[in-house]
Amino acid sequence: MARARNLNEIGRFRDAERSLRRALTLSDDLDEPDRVPTRARLLITLAWPTLALHGLDQALEMLQESRAQHDSPRLRALSWIQEAVVHVSCQDWRSALAALDKVGDGHSLLTPGEEVASRINGGLAHLSLLELGPARADLETALRVCVEHGLAEQEFKVRHNLGCLEYYAGRLPQAIELMREADEMSVPVGRVRAQHDLALVLLEVGLLDQARETLSRALDETRRDGHRLEEADLRLDLATTAMLRDDLSTAREHLDAAVAAFRARGATERQRSAALLRASVSLAEGVVPRGLNRTLAPWLDVARPVTPDERLAARVHVEALLLRGQVDDAGYAVQRLSGRVRQGFAADMHDRLLVAKVAAAQGNTVKSRRAVRAAMNRLTERQAPSQSVEIRSALALHGRRLADFDVNDALASGSAPRVFDAVERWRAVSHRLPLLSAPQDQRSAELLAELRQARREGVTTGQEGARQRARAARLEWEVSRLDWTRVEQDDVAAAGAPLGHGTTRDLLRARGEQALVWVAQEGEEYVLVVGEQGSRLHHIGPAAEVAALADRLTRDLRAHAFASTNPTMEAAVGRAVAGSVAALDQRLLSDLRLGDGPVVVVPGRTLMAVPWGMLPSLAGRPVTVAPSVTRWATPLLSAGPRIDGALAVTTLTGPRLLRAGAEAAAVAQTWRSVGADTEGHSAATAQSVRDALVSGGVVHIAAHGAHEPQSPWFSSLHMADGPVFAHELPRPATAPHVVLSACDVGRLDPRPGDEPLGLTAALLALGVRSVVAPVAPVSDVVAEQAMVAYHQQLASGRTASEALAATLAEHPAAGAFCLFGTDWRPDPSQIQRAGSLNIAS
Repeated sequence: MARARNLNEIGRFRDAERSLRRALTLSDDLDEPDRVPTRARLLITLAWPTLALHGLDQALEMLQESRAQHDSPRLRALSWIQEAVVHVSCQDWRSALAALDKVGDGHSLLTPGEEVASRINGGLAHLSLLELGPARADLETALRVCVEHGLAEQEFKVRHNLGCLEYYAGRLPQAIELMREADEMSVPVGRVRAQHDLALVLLEVGLLDQARETLSRALDETRRDGHRLEEADLRLDLATTAMLRDDLSTAREHLDAAVAAFRARGATERQRSAALLRASVSLAEGVVPRGLNRTLAPWLDVARPVTPDERLAARVHVEALLLRGQVDDAGYAVQRLSGRVRQGFAADMHDRLLVAKVAAAQGNTVKSRRAVRAAMNRLTERQAPSQSVEIRSALALHGRRLADFDVNDALASGSAPRVFDAVERWRAVSHRLPLLSAPQDQRSAELLAELRQARREGVTTGQEGARQRARAARLEWEVSRLDWTRVEQDDVAAAGAPLGHGTTRDLLRARGEQALVWVAQEGEEYVLVVGEQGSRLHHIGPAAEVAALADRLTRDLRAHAFASTNPTMEAAVGRAVAGSVAALDQRLLSDLRLGDGPVVVVPGRTLMAVPWGMLPSLAGRPVTVAPSVTRWATPLLSAGPRIDGALAVTTLTGPRLLRAGAEAAAVAQTWRSVGADTEGHSAATAQSVRDALVSGGVVHIAAHGAHEPQSPWFSSLHMADGPVFAHELPRPATAPHVVLSACDVGRLDPRPGDEPLGLTAALLALGVRSVVAPVAPVSDVVAEQAMVAYHQQLASGRTASEALAATLAEHPAAGAFCLFGTDWRPDPSQIQRAGSLNIAS
């Protein structure tokens, strides 16, 4: 029996069933006093693989048979505990608690391990009913018993379930930390459930890629073990993940498979849950599914929806009524979602969206817009305490549908100021949050050092290189999980409000600048031109066509950078680059009638990789690229740090870049000639980079770089001891101006909410005012010449945008370099010779 229990624990249900049925046959040879209790115990244990392989009804019949075998209070208590386990697996929480109630005085007859099993399942049932107080009491009692009696395998489950409790309580970093601690325990238990729960937490914080990978790994393991119910559960959440990615066909495939599995196993409650989620997919496609009223029937009589399924049913009902045009009925139905209830952040934002949609359908625009603004405030409240840049960015996912609703409403009005306010309200919210302050912990530093080594050794070929690359992937996962668990701060300052249209217009007018704010919405590309002549909204055309032109230019620039050794090829690719630049410029800017002077570009998700200084319509102009207008304006509207003494300039060089030393020396000499304090680091290390970024001065890094589109926070600069990653940059970074003379590290990848991700975005999010970096590869010779010229312009007193514009006019091959963030120039008091232009303050 012990072997069968172990097989159950690790998910080998067919082997467990064979072992137990063999034992049942052998028990027939036992004497009467031994045979009856032995058969009862075997039937209790056999109920679990029976549920997995044959369904709920057969499992419950087996437990009933076990109770009929013997009247022992202890065995009856064990059978009721096992029945609770079966109901928990089928997510019938109230039946599980009812079964545990029948244990009664039998608790005093249980062994410590049996008592823990009872508490674990009671805690999980209470937890799923959002009864967090009783859940915590059960789980903490179970943990105490585990520790007292050395029950390591059950301690794993208890610690993991306490992580689930923190998830339901909304304390996500603590949830991930507890789950990580449990996962690091070396115990022989199945990890599918643990992986599944971790994926739910990742979904809650918007980390879709990581959630999908975790669910897929668990699904593969479950399918190998033949546990159909667990497989179906995983498919439900894979369907949710696909819906969040707008991949409705994949969502439907997962749901169809889940419904079939639940039906085959008699898991009626879970079959209803899957049908409810399938109705959500149909509504997302704009179709009210047939038989919806029958699907909703089990939940619509609930006066106050509380459980996840009850809340989802209420939302589905409202969405269906709106699609049918039954606005008054939708107004009544949405009231069922009012009031405070303990639920996830994604669900809360969905409720707020429905309130706004119903109010708009009723013609109550004031209430609708108030609901949108309240949701925006809720998003920033949720993001601000997090000490993880990645989670701050990822949480914007849950505001995406509200943002779409808000921007669509503004576009329908035709008012450029309203469109501006709606776009700015939701764009790059993480960049207007208080700066991160949590220092890097020792464990993260150790893992990053290991990752540096693995990345360095992973460039080799053969088995060793493959082994190191696999090791690097595992280390990246561990570094990310530690980052996600950074403890949230309760006393964090409030997020800054988005800049309004009127304030933006006045600021631009005072500075003699204009802004181009790009918006991709409902498959179409728009641009807002905000300047001295007022604000105008232009429709550019299909967003897919615009994105294709931008991608074509990126590909041509990459090809051109690697064609420099072949003059014929270089000339041919150069012509392709010129054609791509002209085509993109024609599509984006030819009809805008821009005024003279500097331009602030807020590119949006479609155009984040565009080298704006190369476009003919912007040639010779100072151009600043910003995640949002608010991020651009904030340093201009706030008092900067007090400036004392000479300007500090730090140059750092990485390995295998032949001209890096000469470039750094020329940059340092340029600044020394105007009285700056310079410090140089040849063969600089990762620590040198981190130290420079908190120096409060200009930082110039000449090194190879790598942008990681799939894992932007592992984009890196290659230093003497290996890569330095965005994940390990100091929090906050105090250098006002950073120049990255490194290929590709200016590239940004968009996430929901137009949150830019990458090395440059990380520097801006961590406090650096402005960054100069290329969005495509640039040859070493061109980079050296252009960046030395840039610093000469900057040291002469020009602003960063003016200096870069002059540099690109002199060195057009360096057109991939862009200025990101907010314009900057050194204070005249810090250098001996400055130009006569006004400070960009």
